[in-house]
Amino acid sequence: MIEDYPSSSTTDNTHITNRLLRDLNGLLVQHSKSISHYDLPEMTEDRGANSTLPRVIEDEVSVIIPQEDCDAVHHLNEDQAFAYNSIISAIQCREPAVFFVDGPGGTGKTYLYRALLATLRSNNHIILATATSGIAATILPGGRTAHSRFKIPLNLDASSTYSISKQSDLAELIRRSSAIILDEAPMMNRYAFEALDRTFKDITGIDLSFGGKVMILGGNFRQVLPVIYKGMRSEMVQASLINASFWKDVKILHLRQNMRSINDPEFLEFLLQVGNGERQTVIEDMIQLPSPMVIPWEGEESINQLVNEVFPNLNCHVNDVLYMVERAIITPENDDVDVLNEMIIKRFPGPVRILNSFDSVEDDTRNMYQKEFLNSISPSGMPPHQLTIKKGAPIMLLRYIDPNMGLCNGTGLTCHGLYNNLIDAEILTGQFAGTRVFLRKQFPVKLSFALTINKSQGQTIPNVGIYLPDHVFNHGQLYVALSRGVSEATTKVLVKKGSFEGEEGVFTTNVVYKEILLPSG
Repeated sequence: MIEDYPSSSTTDNTHITNRLLRDLNGLLVQHSKSISHYDLPEMTEDRGANSTLPRVIEDEVSVIIPQEDCDAVHHLNEDQAFAYNSIISAIQCREPAVFFVDGPGGTGKTYLYRALLATLRSNNHIILATATSGIAATILPGGRTAHSRFKIPLNLDASSTYSISKQSDLAELIRRSSAIILDEAPMMNRYAFEALDRTFKDITGIDLSFGGKVMILGGNFRQVLPVIYKGMRSEMVQASLINASFWKDVKILHLRQNMRSINDPEFLEFLLQVGNGERQTVIEDMIQLPSPMVIPWEGEESINQLVNEVFPNLNCHVNDVLYMVERAIITPENDDVDVLNEMIIKRFPGPVRILNSFDSVEDDTRNMYQKEFLNSISPSGMPPHQLTIKKGAPIMLLRYIDPNMGLCNGTGLTCHGLYNNLIDAEILTGQFAGTRVFLRKQFPVKLSFALTINKSQGQTIPNVGIYLPDHVFNHGQLYVALSRGVSEATTKVLVKKGSFEGEEGVFTTNVVYKEILLPSG
């Protein structure tokens, strides 16, 4: 059981053993018992640790520091080194500051964060590593989603604050923290940041931005903006971080040099033109796609060609984790994701297992909601009623189960075993890659041969297919889709409505709100 407790020590288990025993005793006390009632070791005196330290703080100071992250400090490029030194200087001098680390995908933002975390944690600083998405959070050691870490409410307005008591352990953790990293920040509504600002001021008693904490925000304004239900362009722009009340005090740190293993400068130039809205357009913001990337639309058979390009020799790669990690098809809408997943799982070798959900409505005494109706709906974020799955197939979590162990909404896994009430799976990416986990009913997963553009944000997919049955409809969607890849040769695009009479080539819509893009600096 002590293996579930993070520790930077590989030799002395006394401290973690005492933590486990204290936690077990806390659970038993609720039932009028204690560990003395059972054949368990006694808690010993632990001189090396403060036994009164709250659990949330103890977890943070116990985060393991990977050696490769310590070594990364010596391999930063010029832009990263400037950003690193600026942030370290502010923390060491206890200067309040809000930084925004800006850079297109592949410029090494995560590499910089990990170097900062390693350096500061090695010097006994508490640094809270957070991100707006589960995928981005699992890449950072000790990472959590901002919503789970700071208890961000679902419905926010201009006067919202967070429900964090000044006497709580979380408030004490915030007071002790030297800095907070929040990655993929442009995806979060400005009201969430302004509420965080007000909450930190209240907790610390300091009337400076974020209570005088060093805030390290990061991301890319070329990517998708906060989701506003049925929102107009003006509403989405207004909800953007760039319009937050504290933005005038933000110091922008630009990362320009691409660190991905891309030997394709033309592809990089194309991505920047798309992201900046600088690609030459024709009718209705349509841009022409480079011909090496395009699969011409010739009817439904073109979808099979796209699948074959992205998943070649699929039947030879059952349980091949690397093969599954390096490829996916992305598309704008969930309905098309489901169609693609159903098509590909039929090609996947092995016996099929169909798992059905248990759908019911509590307190429905008059049986108004028939089971057949409940089984027919598939709300966003919920698993399908009928999960068709095979051993070795890639799956994706749709719910936050255990962020501390990397089980977040969007975490990719591969299925190792299927049982009536259990799925045996392995985490594919992030700091917990290779960890075996057991998912119990009701299974919050779906197949992930294909996924939506929004779910793909933050991932690098060396062999990516992009399926556009309809053109993208929101800022940054096309850029996010294209920038998942690493070259023209390994990025394939299928556009159903991409031809114009009298025009050669394949075209698609590129939606860019230039008013929220940062100057290049």
